[in-house]
Amino acid sequence: MTEKLFDNGTLFAFDAQVTACAETEKGYEVILDRTAFFPEGGGQAGDAGTLDGVKVTDTYERNGEVIHLCRSSLEVGKKVYGEIDADIRIRRMQNHSGEHLLMGFIHNMTGYENVGFHMGSEEVLLDLDGVISAEDIRICEQKANEAVAADVPITISYPDGEELSCMEYRSKLEMTENVRIVTIEGIDRCACCAPHFPSTGSIGIIKVISAESNRGGTRLHIICGLDALDLIRQRMESNAAISRMLSAKPEKTADAVEKLLGENAALKKQLAENERRAAEDIIGSIKNDSRKSFCVFTRGIGRNNMQKIANHAVKLTDGAVAVLSEDAAGFGYIIASEKLPLRAMAKDINLALGGKGGGSDQMIQGTFTAPKEAIESYFKAMQM
Repeated sequence: MTEKLFDNGTLFAFDAQVTACAETEKGYEVILDRTAFFPEGGGQAGDAGTLDGVKVTDTYERNGEVIHLCRSSLEVGKKVYGEIDADIRIRRMQNHSGEHLLMGFIHNMTGYENVGFHMGSEEVLLDLDGVISAEDIRICEQKANEAVAADVPITISYPDGEELSCMEYRSKLEMTENVRIVTIEGIDRCACCAPHFPSTGSIGIIKVISAESNRGGTRLHIICGLDALDLIRQRMESNAAISRMLSAKPEKTADAVEKLLGENAALKKQLAENERRAAEDIIGSIKNDSRKSFCVFTRGIGRNNMQKIANHAVKLTDGAVAVLSEDAAGFGYIIASEKLPLRAMAKDINLALGGKGGGSDQMIQGTFTAPKEAIESYFKAMQM
């Protein structure tokens, strides 16, 4: 069975001997007599790194042995030098230790348990079995960050059965032996298999990104340490860009956006009113004494008002009326008739005028790419 060295979460290099190597579809599964690589478990992915320069892409456990998935084979019996990808390990430890710290304060305040935990590439998901208020989240987040500044010790222990029976600790599973306890002094005690820092100071920033209802409880989206710094930098850069575009101070961008949205809503309302009046003017000007099929060409008229024009104009023809609104791509159309089977005619109309669309016997709609003259000629020639 592999000797596991990752109780020391900051051990990033070690020597070991290869005890097995087997080729698989995904690569070479290498087993060592001892390893600092953490295999996936407890909601955390396995470590990556190298063994004598050979890339280790994943690590997982099987029957008590830690499997190192490698890009190349390693000779059985060979002494190798292992190196953990420190950036990946540190970021994961910051997020995992940060989750323990935050959850300790939440549990102490509310009594809620952690019933779900997943560490993704961009955030950590933490599921609580109760509903927690935004204010209580803010308080626990503040306390967790103050505990980071206090650099509280984090210890690993393996209490025996008697000690364990007398101990209060958090755990999602019922366990009675070989239980690994992670203790943040005076704040949290939790069963956990993953590597952790020796103290809270290495965690860095702890930030709750958002919270949402989840199966009668609460799901928190959190991020810690260097990942939190990356997110803060990204959002500050985005806010700075918005600040420049709006000519507003960075701390005033929300006010500037609110003002802009208000102005935009007023403009949309005014444009809608202008369009409605334009449609009414068009309706008032339509004449078709011949009762033949005809076209009404417009610009800047939306579908709703085009339909109002079509509903009026269709009463002036025994054929069909095409209401068209020109744009850069061609024409949007609504064709209406009280007597022609437009649904059956749509294929031929679209084929003739470079269009696409359809609808019912009374009304079809879509787009044309044909020029205005071709559309006008087609409807003039349409049989009633």
